[in-house]
Amino acid sequence: MAISRGPTANELTSNSSSLDPVRTISISGLCLFLIGAVLRYTTRDSTYDLLMIIPIVAIGAAYALGPQLRWRYWQTHAPDLSGDFAPLLERFDLYRRLGLEDKREFRRRTFLLKERFHFRGEAIEEIPPDVEIMVAASAASVGFHRKDFLLGDYETVVFYRHFFPTPVHEVLHCSELHPEDGAIIWTLTVFLRSCIEPKKYLHLGLYEYGRAMLNLEPDLKAKVDTLALDYPAIAKISGFPEQKLKEYIGLPELDLAGITLVLYFTHREEIAKLRPELLVEMDALLTAVR
Repeated sequence: MAISRGPTANELTSNSSSLDPVRTISISGLCLFLIGAVLRYTTRDSTYDLLMIIPIVAIGAAYALGPQLRWRYWQTHAPDLSGDFAPLLERFDLYRRLGLEDKREFRRRTFLLKERFHFRGEAIEEIPPDVEIMVAASAASVGFHRKDFLLGDYETVVFYRHFFPTPVHEVLHCSELHPEDGAIIWTLTVFLRSCIEPKKYLHLGLYEYGRAMLNLEPDLKAKVDTLALDYPAIAKISGFPEQKLKEYIGLPELDLAGITLVLYFTHREEIAKLRPELLVEMDALLTAVR
């Protein structure tokens, strides 16, 4: 499946330059340095040396502490995503259903999550920005109504080109959650397909981040477990039979609560028709906390 290279890192936000504290400090420091240099040259007064030294030190410190400064600033002043990513976000049912202000908040949270996550590719040189956005938007969806929408310590994302074995699951599979390491592993092409066609394939982004959220909230997990659909109900709502789901992911046992969460986000209309009481209970559980 082809995927476009997408915008560069500097094009991820519509106003990234004005919302970069390191850039602001650097420009301000450079201006002060130039003023100090001019005054030092015209007056020959050494007291203006400080006006040259302090800005340089500040600029150096800003670059050294850049990630921390940006993160602290963005937590309260998160920029909006570039409009180039709108088609990707429109593939998420929750985003399509939100009002304008909530859509803006969803985009800001997607930006924050993207900046928080550490992406790594195995035999993949670089993860395209649009893939990173789909990962972050998956996390933003499952945690949109939660207090901890950043999903605790789940910060690492690993992509393989192919199905992979791990010490936990020695069979070849395409999706795995590692609570101990705060990591999620996917096969890139399968992950992309699931995000682009969530009605045809179980959405792996929502599946693993839904499981991560339940792992972080044991009380919520206990309640969702009692509502989890069985395989016949999953097949009736989504058209995903048990055997096909297991072959698709490559594992002999799947998380039914995690699959139920996925369908809550991707097959809402079908659940409303076939299991309206489930939709009411899931809404009460997942939209109760902001």
